[in-house]
Amino acid sequence: MSNKTSATHRPARKSGSAPSNMDRRNFLRLAGATGALLALSSLSGPLLVPGLAQAGPNTGGEHTEQQTRLLMGTFVTLTAVSADKAKAEAAFAAAFAVMERLIAVFDRRNPNSALSLLNAQGSLSDLPAELAQVLRASEKTALLTANAFNPGITPAVDYLAAASARGALLSWEDKGFKEALALSAPGAFRVDGGRVRLERAGAKLTLDGIAKGFIADAASASLHDSGLSRHMVNAGGDIRVSGQAEGMRPWNVGIRHPDHSLPNNALITTVNVGSGGIATSGTYEQAYNTTGSRNHLLSHQTGKSAEVGSVTVRAQNAMTADALATALSLVPPGMALRLAQENNAACLVADRNGRIYRSANW
Repeated sequence: MSNKTSATHRPARKSGSAPSNMDRRNFLRLAGATGALLALSSLSGPLLVPGLAQAGPNTGGEHTEQQTRLLMGTFVTLTAVSADKAKAEAAFAAAFAVMERLIAVFDRRNPNSALSLLNAQGSLSDLPAELAQVLRASEKTALLTANAFNPGITPAVDYLAAASARGALLSWEDKGFKEALALSAPGAFRVDGGRVRLERAGAKLTLDGIAKGFIADAASASLHDSGLSRHMVNAGGDIRVSGQAEGMRPWNVGIRHPDHSLPNNALITTVNVGSGGIATSGTYEQAYNTTGSRNHLLSHQTGKSAEVGSVTVRAQNAMTADALATALSLVPPGMALRLAQENNAACLVADRNGRIYRSANW
């Protein structure tokens, strides 16, 4: 195994979302502080690039184990430090099983998922505990970000995507789009004990901006339960790390520059994540034109798409980082930095003109 290596991964696709040629979190170079990683092809876009670092000396027979699977439309890689290869492989199998079970809950493209049933029926009386947890976290994030985080934006995003699919140059003044936007107002759902209901006819939810982080956290918890306390979960760019990498080095994550005129390996910075989560959201995740000015990150107030290049958030877990990165893409940079700090998170914003903004705790 080489001491210094890299791997480029395909871009992430949010849980249950359709394939896109400009998906979020492209160019994932998953290296952390150690091991050789599986080389995979990539597309362009603003995103997280787990950075390069020199491994320290191998101690106690420990080594890095890794497995990669295709889940949620992206490559999910589990990396862990272990002295027992068989133990690591069993732990990976258990963690992947946890992820697959949760994907079946949150995938809105799967008609049998709990989220799809909610969207189709307008209510769900037998609410899975994990769905309830993420819905409540969504409500909290919406409250803390003045509804910049809005799971109910689905009708407007779907309308925009359908127009793009048929080659229509959609005007923001389009009557159908305005109607879809009205259905996408905040407060689209209410959780009451073990039941959830949609608050207006035609409302639909997406948890694409938070569920993948939740699933990464669940995989991390599974690895802990299996005795692998030093690990990295990379769910297509929603990253959760724990402990230290091989040689007692930190897990370092590089953040790719969103300027597409720069080489693919151009980084804004490399950061030591510590034990926690990090995620990047960018306007090329699902772009509906070549410039990315029309994309899936929509304001419920104006219907306009986010204009930022990318937003990276480092938080106590991947779910929080995922949700905040989504929400803070829709507010001015100064407000994004302030909201991040108020939520005990650190934030880095890259605008389309190459300007970089960092919160004081970055």
